[in-house]
Amino acid sequence: MKKITLSFPIVILISLLTQLLGLGKTLILAKDFGANGTLDAFYLANTFTISVFTIIGSSVMTIVIPTLNENINWDEIKKSVESYTFIIKVIAIIISSILFLTIFWGVDVVAPRFSEENKKLFILMTGILLISQQFKIQASMQTSFSQNEGMYILPKVLDIIPYAVPFLYLIFTPKMSIIALTVFVAISYALETMVFNYLQKRINPKYTLKLKFDLTSRVKNMLFDTIPILISSTVFQIQILISNYFAGTFGKGYITLLSNTNQIMGIFQALFVVNLINMIYPRLVKDLKANFKLGLKKVDKYISLTNLVIVILIWGFLATGQDLVNVLFVRGAFTQSDARIVFNFCVIIGIVIQFDVIRDYFYRIFYAQGNTKMPMLNSINTVLFNVIFLVILANTIGPLSIVLAPACGTIYSLISISVRMNRVGILPNLKAILKRLLLMNIVGAAMCLIIKIVNVDFHSSLINLLVNICIGATFIGVSGLLSYIVYRLYKQRRNLGK
Repeated sequence: MKKITLSFPIVILISLLTQLLGLGKTLILAKDFGANGTLDAFYLANTFTISVFTIIGSSVMTIVIPTLNENINWDEIKKSVESYTFIIKVIAIIISSILFLTIFWGVDVVAPRFSEENKKLFILMTGILLISQQFKIQASMQTSFSQNEGMYILPKVLDIIPYAVPFLYLIFTPKMSIIALTVFVAISYALETMVFNYLQKRINPKYTLKLKFDLTSRVKNMLFDTIPILISSTVFQIQILISNYFAGTFGKGYITLLSNTNQIMGIFQALFVVNLINMIYPRLVKDLKANFKLGLKKVDKYISLTNLVIVILIWGFLATGQDLVNVLFVRGAFTQSDARIVFNFCVIIGIVIQFDVIRDYFYRIFYAQGNTKMPMLNSINTVLFNVIFLVILANTIGPLSIVLAPACGTIYSLISISVRMNRVGILPNLKAILKRLLLMNIVGAAMCLIIKIVNVDFHSSLINLLVNICIGATFIGVSGLLSYIVYRLYKQRRNLGK
């Protein structure tokens, strides 16, 4: 945990930089295009391609890290990983080809409200991005090696490239082209992977992978374990695509509004949830393999540590989020009305992130055991619930359904996986986790209430945002100090009692 503790602040700063670059790109596009069909086509192409390789990338890291911790000869592990990587790359090419052909022939179904020009743009941009995303598989593999060795900073530094290249293009180009932007995005992914391979080879040559095909029993087991993750991730990404489809049916611009929502909430997810879980996962695997019962107790602490950060941030967003959205997006063709929709979407998604955290850690308990089937069954069950609920809500409450249905699905998913874990006797102390979570939310709600009571208004969203952030930070600092003092007094009294 020492490496995680020391690396986490640096990882957060680097991740913050990448998120700012991503937001900068979004802001420039929002200013130039507003919420229109061309930008919808760009974001939908990104959603399709990123969805596919998020599925594959998460599968690679989930399977490879436990494999790296097997108590066998390193040469055997490396041969297995090389063959596994080769097969995964072939699968990625096949999936990408099927997806492109599906979009090419079925664009009228996938994007029925796009104009003919935007349909052509959508097809072209999807093809370009699918090619570029092939490089992400190798990057995911190298990231697995780095994180398993406690090198958390290098992957994050290189992750700046896919954000910086398109942002710099938008800043310095005199006349922006959406196709040129897509090409620069594609180049950035290839550049990231090539630099990663070069540096990894210089740092530790043993992590240099060669393309080999040797279908040993170990490789077969890795592939069999990957299939449930691919299926569960696929059905989850299908849900995202369905949400984008429904967003498109509600009228022009809703895909962009949903994308902007995900951009903001992605800051919370990417900065804290993803970073913490990915950094802790190798440690979690080692803890569970060393002593499963003690490892489960540590998972309780990991969950509470992650949620402590998330809950405070989400309540801070509930208090200051409208000003944040206004500062980020209200300019050019992006209106105050659009910003209000984005904020409402963010509130719903933000509230359930804390339950996402618990569910994701529970999944990783199964993954550490080599059990990928149970999370798959839970994911399929959850997505079916989400889709049915989305169809029902879309016809009753309208656009809000595209975020409310997945939010309800998150709660359902957590309950479902908890029941499954309890049946097989591997459920952590959920009661203690939820008690801590309730206490965190009480503190967060108090902070939000204080900010609302003070209710500063300088007739400037930016100044309001900065002042309210300072108020919230002061409250959390004082609360943390008081909690620490109470804890020390309690510990002293307990020691005296002994």
